[in-house]
Amino acid sequence: MELFVLYAAGRGPAFIAIRLVVLSLSILLVTPSGARGHGDIHLQIQEVTKRIEHDPINGDLYLKRGELHRAHQDWDAAEADYDQARALNPKLVILDLVQGKMFLEANWPFSAKVALDRFLIRHTNHVDALITRARVLVKLGRRLEAAQDYSKAIAGAAQPQPETFLERSQALTGEGQAYFEEALRGLDEGIKKLGPLVVLQLYAIDVELKRKRFDTALARLESVAAQSPRKETWLARRGEILQQAGRLKEAREAYQEALKAMAALPPARRQVPKMLELEQRVQLALESTGGPIQKKIQNP
Repeated sequence: MELFVLYAAGRGPAFIAIRLVVLSLSILLVTPSGARGHGDIHLQIQEVTKRIEHDPINGDLYLKRGELHRAHQDWDAAEADYDQARALNPKLVILDLVQGKMFLEANWPFSAKVALDRFLIRHTNHVDALITRARVLVKLGRRLEAAQDYSKAIAGAAQPQPETFLERSQALTGEGQAYFEEALRGLDEGIKKLGPLVVLQLYAIDVELKRKRFDTALARLESVAAQSPRKETWLARRGEILQQAGRLKEAREAYQEALKAMAALPPARRQVPKMLELEQRVQLALESTGGPIQKKIQNP
């Protein structure tokens, strides 16, 4: 809703309320969820096209149809509608943001950055725009600048999302070992704000392993395992870390414990493909450490 509030700045309260209703309807139309198939989008495009025929100077309608084309990944049609919307209503400042998103999705990062820069000049701390530009900068190989945009977005968000912390750390680690510590600090910031989320802890474990800080990685793994009622995956991962650290005896013990945990599962859970794949991987890892070959999980 913030985007149309930006457009409506300076108008009366009644006008702003109307614009917010329009935006809400637009969001319902263009949300690219699994519940809305391509055929559904075609019907929506046809409906908006009919409305344009009756109201050809309404820039909002071209914006709405452009968003539908974007959801359908018809980039040229989306850009044409955005351009027409801008020609009809230059005050639609949202266009720079949605065009930036479209260019990013179409893998045109240079054009995306131009549009997003233009939007952020006027709306410096806009969280969604900052995150979108950060993703563009990553594509352009400008990862440190991307990390700065992610940090600004985190600072400005009422409730930062886990993926923002994760993507910032991925951008930093992409710059090499000199930025690993900063990447870890960023992940720990996310864990402190959002709680011990598995997705953040797992990436932190990967970064710790890149630094060969095996004990710290194991401590993080224990924190993750403590949150889960199922232990087999984490025991297998513990074995892999210990094996990587050269602590083969402890690695064998972890692998054996993982196999025991899998064997104790009910048959319906033991026979799913992912569990059978994990069992095979642990068997091979155990053998590679010099451990005895265990009896494989059998089909009932």
